[in-house]
Amino acid sequence: MPHSTRNLDVPASRLPRARLLVVDDDQLIRELHARVLIVAGYEVETAEDGIDALERLAEEPFDLVITDNYMPRLSGSNVTLTLRSAGSRIPVVMVSGSLAATPLPAGVAREVFVALCKPARSAEVVSAVALALSSSAQAAGHRSIRRRQYLEA
Repeated sequence: MPHSTRNLDVPASRLPRARLLVVDDDQLIRELHARVLIVAGYEVETAEDGIDALERLAEEPFDLVITDNYMPRLSGSNVTLTLRSAGSRIPVVMVSGSLAATPLPAGVAREVFVALCKPARSAEVVSAVALALSSSAQAAGHRSIRRRQYLEA
């Protein structure tokens, strides 16, 4: 179930440097999130859509995914469900304009750490990422996934 972003003041500097994948088909939003997170101390890579994201995740380790929901080729919801079906527990932060009008389906909402409506304030995004990483580190962690586990699905 998504968590509220209130009281998410976990400074990124208290966490180990994490690798994040920002996924959004809107180049301006993708670059904005990437820049804000780099300034916050994270290592950030980007992907243009869900297919690109899954390919990047198969090739490189990431600690967290920030994704839009509605994108061409593969939605953020489908990326999340594909990761989970492959056994990955990588935290997912959803940032989407559609969330105000259409909530995530329950099955997706359970798998997303937090869902923010666009336009999300930069501080909300940074705080959500920090809290997701902190919670993930306290839990059992996430397992790496192999390319064939989800690209063949």
